[in-house]
Amino acid sequence: MFHDFLNNLPNIPLAIGILVIAASLGAGMVQLSRRLLDPKMLHAHNDLIGFIYNMVGVVYAVMMAFAVFIVWEQFDATRTAVEQEANALVALYDIGRALPNDAGAQLKSDVLNYARVVVDDEWERMALARSSDASRNALAQLTRFTREFNPESNRDAVLYEASVGHLQGLNAFRQLRLQASRGQIPPPMWVLLIGGGLFTVGFTALFGADNARLHTILTALLAAALGFTLFIILALDTPYTGSFKITPDPFQNALNSFQTNP
Repeated sequence: MFHDFLNNLPNIPLAIGILVIAASLGAGMVQLSRRLLDPKMLHAHNDLIGFIYNMVGVVYAVMMAFAVFIVWEQFDATRTAVEQEANALVALYDIGRALPNDAGAQLKSDVLNYARVVVDDEWERMALARSSDASRNALAQLTRFTREFNPESNRDAVLYEASVGHLQGLNAFRQLRLQASRGQIPPPMWVLLIGGGLFTVGFTALFGADNARLHTILTALLAAALGFTLFIILALDTPYTGSFKITPDPFQNALNSFQTNP
């Protein structure tokens, strides 16, 4: 359900919504603290509040940096895997062109079928954190080449060994692609990230500032900045949803090249 929601909501409205909510929470925390607590008393303890705030800020900054690093590495690796998977299909299709007629025609047909299923079926399912049975069956059909083809010459043997390597890579790249659709940040980590952000902003609201309006604006800006960072983590952790998603363009380009030069 969560991935369904993200898949139907572009990144820009989602980012704006998160920024508005975060800024409103920050401003509300300041107003609440100034109503429940005496600002003069808070001002007298600014040094203590600041010391604790620095400790909380450092811990939260490390946690957020770790999360950003993880999701960016995964996003970049997924994008590379998609390109490499499409390149492996192109290489297999080229091998099909070089093989004897029957075996070559079957290999090219299986490559075409797999690429079409990925583009037309599996990509939409990955946006919902699901895989495609049709894609799994197409891959199984494609890999049957390694069991059924019998090389009859040294040239065919070399092509066969190359195809085995490309098929192994194809399967590995597909697994990485599917794994990325499920995200890398587990729910407990999201609880820490969101809870830590609220805790950090809450400590900012406890400072005893003389100018209430300035205190409210600065806290709201801090909350918005933290909210935007959380949005970036969310966008990178769901690489097949939103406006900045990874697209099946490499597969589509491969299909176009197959149709142009069969």
